[in-house]
Amino acid sequence: MPNWDEFTEQLLDALRRFVQGDAGPYKSLWSHRDDVTIFGGWGAYEQGWAAVEPRLEWAASRYCEGWLDRENLLEGVDPDIAYSVDIERSGGRFDNAPEVREAPLRVTHVFRREEGRWRIVHRHADFLQPRQEPC
Repeated sequence: MPNWDEFTEQLLDALRRFVQGDAGPYKSLWSHRDDVTIFGGWGAYEQGWAAVEPRLEWAASRYCEGWLDRENLLEGVDPDIAYSVDIERSGGRFDNAPEVREAPLRVTHVFRREEGRWRIVHRHADFLQPRQEPC
């Protein structure tokens, strides 16, 4: 069973495959229980594996020739629950568009141990916006 560092390497590899249009490795890291949730970068939300799984497939299908780097800002790991706060700097061609676009995201993942393995139970992502100075 992978330790936390091994799991985060698997997560990064799975995210990189996701932006190539392959949701499989990322889906394999998720809990398949009814309490999982996703607040996806493309909007809306889903709850329960039966709704989250097709949403992941749909989101991955939007990418073509994608790339991703992950900058971890904060993480916390206890024996059975963990979280990470990251900036995912990604891009590619979306929805078969001819031009390449960047899509940097602010991302929070929540994880828990299930049967000795780390599993994703929540993802919240939204597009990184430029810093706005107060008036």
